[in-house]
Amino acid sequence: MTDTSSLQKGLSRYLTTEQRARLASVTVGIAGCGGLGSNCAFMLARSGVRKFVIVDYDTVDFSNLNRQFFFEDQVGGAKVDVCKSNLLRIDSTLDIAVHNKRITPETAEQLFAECDIIIEALDSVDGKKMMAEKYLPDPRLYVSASGMAGWGEPYMQKRQIRDDAVLVGDFTTDIADHPPMAPKVLMAAAMQADVVLTHILGK
Repeated sequence: MTDTSSLQKGLSRYLTTEQRARLASVTVGIAGCGGLGSNCAFMLARSGVRKFVIVDYDTVDFSNLNRQFFFEDQVGGAKVDVCKSNLLRIDSTLDIAVHNKRITPETAEQLFAECDIIIEALDSVDGKKMMAEKYLPDPRLYVSASGMAGWGEPYMQKRQIRDDAVLVGDFTTDIADHPPMAPKVLMAAAMQADVVLTHILGK
């Protein structure tokens, strides 16, 4: 594997050539580019994942800045475009396809067709339900999240739904009742990213 970026050169201190090649060979699809999706994407990019498909139809708002991988001067921009720009600052050689679209059962089929792993990072209960119905029967790794609002207890957990489906979160809190704050949102995003790394690299 050729080290084509500063990040890859740095990762060569920690990961073998084979490990980096395995990370580079996988395409990760991320449904949603908010607190979960944008942060999970940057953690995976820093960890050596090179290929992404990121889908969202929203724009960056001031209310996102407390927990999402965006900055003040990016408010108003399409989340997927801004996220791609930020990820390319980490590694300019990343292969990132973005789609500024709403995810439905029909569009998901096409948007994530080439992905090896699917990460559910949507806000709405309906969206999460739709993704679960679509991808729980799918043999590809599916990583979802539920409950990450507020602070403190209940603590974050990981639940194995089946061999290739994992749910992370506190499984209790909802942003309708508790404010979405950076620590728990980033914990959930980090847990999702760690599930992906474990799937690719092994325990």
